[in-house]
Amino acid sequence: MGDFGTVGAWLLLAAAIVGGVAVSVGSVLLASRTFARDTRPEHNSVLSPFLTVVALIFGALLGFTVVVGWQQYLSAESNVVREASTLQTMYRQTVAMPQPEQSQLREQLRKYATAMQTPEWGKNEFSNVSNDGRAALTAMFRIAGTSRPGAAAEPINQQFVGQLTELSSIRGARFLDATPRIPPLLWCALIFGALVLIMLTSFMRLADNRAHVVLVGAVSVLLVLLLYLIFVLDHPFGPIGVTPQPFTDALVVFDLVDKGT
Repeated sequence: MGDFGTVGAWLLLAAAIVGGVAVSVGSVLLASRTFARDTRPEHNSVLSPFLTVVALIFGALLGFTVVVGWQQYLSAESNVVREASTLQTMYRQTVAMPQPEQSQLREQLRKYATAMQTPEWGKNEFSNVSNDGRAALTAMFRIAGTSRPGAAAEPINQQFVGQLTELSSIRGARFLDATPRIPPLLWCALIFGALVLIMLTSFMRLADNRAHVVLVGAVSVLLVLLLYLIFVLDHPFGPIGVTPQPFTDALVVFDLVDKGT
C-alpha cells in the first residue's frame, strides 16, 4: 500500500466507492428488468430470510476481520513507539560512556533514527530503504561489543547491550507487523459476500425505484468503506496508517541530551 502514496490511497478509496455505487445501480436496474413492473413489495417476504442469513454471516465475518486488522494495527503502532522510546533510552545511556565510544554510538543512533524517516520505512528487513537502519544496528553491536580495558565490566555497557538487543527484537516485530495477515481466500470471501448482499438488497422491491437506488447505493458505500478500512488496517505502515513521528520526536530528544537537558 505504501507504493500508492497518500494521494494514491485516497484515489483508491474514491475509485472503490465509485465502483461500489456503479455495482449497486447496475444491480437495481438488473432487478427491475428481471421482475415484472407490477411486482408488489409483498414479495420481499420471500427474500427476507435469505437477506437475513447472508447479512448475519457476512456481518460476523466482517466484524471478525476488522478486529484482527485492528489488533495488528495497534501492535504495529505500539512497536513503533517502543522502538523510538528504546532509542531515546540508549542515547541517554551514552552520557556515562567514555570517548570515542560515546560519539560513535550517538552517531549510529542518529543514523538509525534518520533511516526511519523514509517514506517506505515500514517495509521488510531486506528492502533497500532499510539498509541504513540495519547497518547502524550492526555497527552499534560491533562498537558496544568491542573489548577494551575495563569497558566490558562497566554496568552501563551491559545495560546498553541489553537495550540494543531489545531494539533488535522490536525492529523484527515491526517488520512482522508490516506483513499483511489477511489471506487472499478471506479477501475473496469478503468481496463475494459484499456483492451477494448488494444483489439481495437490489432484488427487494420498493414502490419508488429512485429511493431503492439510493438505499442500495448507501449500503454499497458502507460496505466499501468497511472493506477499505480492513485493507488499511492490514497495511499499518501505509500512507494513511502508522507514521514515523515517534522517531522524529526521538531526534528532538537527542538534541536535548546533547545540550545537557
